[in-house]
Amino acid sequence: MADLNAQGEVLLESDYSYADLERFAYTLDLIVTCATWIWRSPEEFELSLPAATHRKLSLRWRACAPGAGIVTLRSGEMLASLSLLASGVSANGDSLTLKAFQQHLVRELHDTGFEPAFSILSLDQRPLLATVLFQAPAEREDHVSVAVTDRCFAAAFFRYLGLV
Repeated sequence: MADLNAQGEVLLESDYSYADLERFAYTLDLIVTCATWIWRSPEEFELSLPAATHRKLSLRWRACAPGAGIVTLRSGEMLASLSLLASGVSANGDSLTLKAFQQHLVRELHDTGFEPAFSILSLDQRPLLATVLFQAPAEREDHVSVAVTDRCFAAAFFRYLGLV
């Protein structure tokens, strides 16, 4: 797991296990919800998450290659975070997914006074979840929900692929 800032610079790298996620009461239900949707529609889906996890949190999944894709979390209408998943199933697919994100950063930051970082391209660990937090929810109690939702999705996705 890598947390990135909006310029793509790695802020924190850490490992997560199911035991870590189980410390939060609602995460098992969230993992099951994500796993159910992944099995139903592994290429793409969008869903509103159960009210127990967050009042207005929605998740959108889009596969970019075998074992790689993008998860977008919204809190209401606001973009909360964007996460890239790279499983190692297809080195080429992982590379293309990460490079596409990098190219997007370069385009978006062009002439803004901010320089894009290229840290994401050097993250070699697989499976990988790399998340950019764009904006925390207005309600303080919802911060943890947003923070663990991408990790729960990754746990379900990497288990779906037989990696954990």
